[in-house]
Amino acid sequence: MTGNKLTSNQSSKAEPTFEAIQFEIYLKMTGNKLTSNQSSKAEPTFEAIQVMVVDDDDVLCLSIVAGMLKTFKYQVVTVKSAEDALGTLRSRSNFFQLIVTDVHMPVMDGFELQNRVSEEFNLPVVLP
Repeated sequence: MTGNKLTSNQSSKAEPTFEAIQFEIYLKMTGNKLTSNQSSKAEPTFEAIQVMVVDDDDVLCLSIVAGMLKTFKYQVVTVKSAEDALGTLRSRSNFFQLIVTDVHMPVMDGFELQNRVSEEFNLPVVLP
């Protein structure tokens, strides 16, 4: 056998490794166009992006997620159930560009909501 030998101060047990998963969502920017004297590193603005956040857990969770999105200038509407989300989408046709939803909800879970939104509205749905 060739290769590494175990010394007295090394453990024979392997340390667990963890990988972070990162994802980015790119949405169409509105407004500001770059001119020839502006840097391409200009801060994007998302002021016209309408996001619906769906979470049945509690108002605190909805407030935290909505607050984070508002920090980045997203326009946010919160609802407390998948059924309310579908009703709001139907009453405000072509208003939202993104849905962020909880997975575990009574009556209709996030996966079912994602399927129905995809079929009826063709909108992206993020399930954190």
